[in-house]
Amino acid sequence: MSKHKPEWKKRILYSAIILLVFVVIYKYLLFPALLSWGATAKEYNKALPGDELLLHKDYKNTLAVTVKAPPSKVWPWVAQMGLHKAGFYSYTILENLFGCNLHNADRIHAEWQHPQEGDIEPVCQSAEGKPNSGWQIAVVEERKALVWRGVNGAQWMMGVYIDSVDNNTSRLITRQQFQYPAKGTIDWWLEKLWFEWAHCIMQRGMITGIKTRAEQS
Repeated sequence: MSKHKPEWKKRILYSAIILLVFVVIYKYLLFPALLSWGATAKEYNKALPGDELLLHKDYKNTLAVTVKAPPSKVWPWVAQMGLHKAGFYSYTILENLFGCNLHNADRIHAEWQHPQEGDIEPVCQSAEGKPNSGWQIAVVEERKALVWRGVNGAQWMMGVYIDSVDNNTSRLITRQQFQYPAKGTIDWWLEKLWFEWAHCIMQRGMITGIKTRAEQS
């Protein structure tokens, strides 16, 4: 009897090894890098408005880019974000795959420059009107911070922050924090396999979209 393993067993073994290597690289290298994409250690660890909104949180990312424009030129793009306003400046093609019907603005709209704490912002047209389908504006600090929180007690928040570097330069930061769904549920698996890294991709698209517009204006 041959001592060699059947070809299909070898393929399964090699595939398992490759998968294990990928999981280790993702968990210990790629995922931590995504969570702090573009941010310094100081920016990642600093306290920001909205951190206090959550009683329980076990996910946190903090992403940042340098913008060659002062906060006064960056803030108007941040202030007008929303489904029925200027969009979120991220990868619209990906967002609209889920029926969000987002349209990103390429100019400043005066009528959208006054976000108010307590306002509910729908974020995806296909989910509009359903429970927990929108974000509530929780913090407005002109030229500094715009923060949303989950509605109906959802343990979730996301903020966009502007730090002045000098007269012509800003640091644009975004942070998202939330509590994972109950372990082992479908929602938990979706977060672990998809959303926990997809959040970083879409937020990176958002701040680079703002950066491009602010620098061009």
